[in-house]
Order: sequence, then C-alpha cells, then structure tokens
Amino acid sequence: MNIDIDAVLDTLKADKTAKTQASLDKLSQTLKSYYESGARDFSITTVGRVSEENGGVGYQSIRATANKHYRDLIEAWAVKAQTTTKKPRVGPSKKTGQDYQLLERIDDTAVRALFGQIIRERDRFKSEANMLKSQTKIIIDKRPTPFTESQPQIRGEWLPSLKGICSDNEIKALQTVCSDEWLEKLGFQANALGQVKDEYGMEILPRGFLTGLKRILGKVDE
Repeated sequence: MNIDIDAVLDTLKADKTAKTQASLDKLSQTLKSYYESGARDFSITTVGRVSEENGGVGYQSIRATANKHYRDLIEAWAVKAQTTTKKPRVGPSKKTGQDYQLLERIDDTAVRALFGQIIRERDRFKSEANMLKSQTKIIIDKRPTPFTESQPQIRGEWLPSLKGICSDNEIKALQTVCSDEWLEKLGFQANALGQVKDEYGMEILPRGFLTGLKRILGKVDE
C-alpha cells in the first residue's frame, strides 16, 4: 500500500525529546530493513526483539502505555506491508469476514489501527469464551450430607475433588492457561495479583483469575 512513512515519522517526532526522536529514527530504519527483507510479521513482540537486536528500543519500551508513538510507527509499516501488528496465524487465515474487508478500506492509519484493535479484542474474547465453554463440565451432587442427632445439620454444597469433575485433558488445558509459555505465546503478561493484560496493557482477565485458578488446580494433587 502507498503510505508516506516519512510523513508519519515526522508527525510522530513532533514535540518529542531529542532522545525519543532518535529512537523513532532508529526504529524506522530497522523496520525499513525488515520490510525490505520480505518479512511480514509486524507483531509488537517480534518487532521488539528485532529492534533490540539492532540496538534500538525493545519490546518492553514499545508496549509501554506512554510510548504509543512507537506502536503507531510499527502500524504504519505494517500497513505498508499490507498486514497488521497481530501475530500471523499458522495456516490459512480466518480473517476474511466482512469486518476485516471493511477495515482494509479505512485509509486513515490511526482510525484503522483503533478499529482493528477493537475487532481483534472482540475475536479474542469470543475465542476465550468458546475455550471456557468447551472445558466446563458441571456436576451437581444431590447426596445428603451425613450428620448425627448430636450434631446440627450442615447446610451447604459438597465439592468433590477436581479430578472427579474434569478429565485429565481438561485439567491439562486449565494448567496450560496458567503457564508462562502460553501467556508469552499470545503476547499476554500476568502480574502477582492474578491479572492478565495484553501487549497494549489492556486487561484480558481480571485480578484474581490466575491466582484463583492455580489455587483450584493445587487441590488436584492433595
């Protein structure tokens, strides 16, 4: 696609410090060489690694909320390469729906990036919802709780072990969601509060999700 990278770069450098302007120039040079090599993976994770290897800004700096100018520059090069900053899928692309066809017709880079992110977030939530649905199996135990006349009746629910609810494959799937390898593959990061965020710092899973899931999985071996 015919896009004036120099014009985009000049706009992003406006009102920035000399250090940031130099970093933008270095990143643009790296992206130019990367583009001319025929590579088309312009995801933040990959570009961050390539940039750092060439002495430029790394992944952590690019994904920082305050450094949107770096991501906008990457987005401009991705548009020039007729792709997006999303990690390319393995195998045939599924992004052939009407939403993505309309997205490609948006000429404004910033607007296209915004709507592209909204569509990707929607698709990600759908994928996660489908995954959770496929791994969910509810068992209701209607057996009475044992008690004696000398003890008051305990009113509540009886919770069997996780192995009695989930199959081994289902337990492994839940353990995979908690693994650092799985999170890194998707460009997600988890913090000590059990919250999961994407490469742009947006919340994917709320606080306590991973810590709670790990606590439940810990009961498997008890």
